[in-house]
Amino acid sequence: MKNTSEDIFLWQQIKKGDITAFEKLYDIYADVLLTFASQYTNETSIAKDTIHDVFLDIYKYRSGLAQNVNVKSYLFKITQRNVLKKHKASKKMFSITSDYDSVILKELSFEDTLIEEENNTALNSKLAFAMQELTEKQRKALFYRFNEDKPYEEIASILDISIESCRTLIYRCLKELRKKL
Repeated sequence: MKNTSEDIFLWQQIKKGDITAFEKLYDIYADVLLTFASQYTNETSIAKDTIHDVFLDIYKYRSGLAQNVNVKSYLFKITQRNVLKKHKASKKMFSITSDYDSVILKELSFEDTLIEEENNTALNSKLAFAMQELTEKQRKALFYRFNEDKPYEEIASILDISIESCRTLIYRCLKELRKKL
C-alpha cells in the first residue's frame, strides 16, 4: 500500500488541525474501512463504532501523530487492531445445555462463570493428584498422546513397547483416571 500525494497532503493538514482535510480523509476511507472491519466481526455496530473511534482518535491526537506515515496502511492496521479488541470485549460467555430434543444456548451470568471456573480448577487439581499416582511410564504415555498428539506407533517406539501394549497402557491409564475422578 503506497501513500498517494493526496493522503500525504491530507495527513499533514490534519496534523495542523484542518477539519476539512479530516472530513476528506474520512470520506475517502470510511466505507473501505467499514468493509474491512466487517471481515473481523459479524456485528455491524462494532465495525461502525471502530471506524468512528479510529477517526476520532486521529483528530483528537493529531498533534502527536507521526509525520511520515503510510496513511492507508496505518488506517487499516489500527482498524484491524481496534475491531478485534472491541469484538473480544463484547463477547459474552455462553453455556450449551443439551436436552434430549434440543440444544439450549444460555448466557452465563458472572456468578455462573465464576462457579464454572471453580469447578474446572477443582477438577484439574483432582486430575493432577490422580496423575501423580500413575507410574512414570504411564504419565509419559499420556503426555505423548494428549499433550504432544503423537500417534500410538511413535509412542510405542519411544517407550520401547509394542503398539498393542501402548494402546492397552493408555486405555488402562484413562480407565484408572476415570475411576479416581
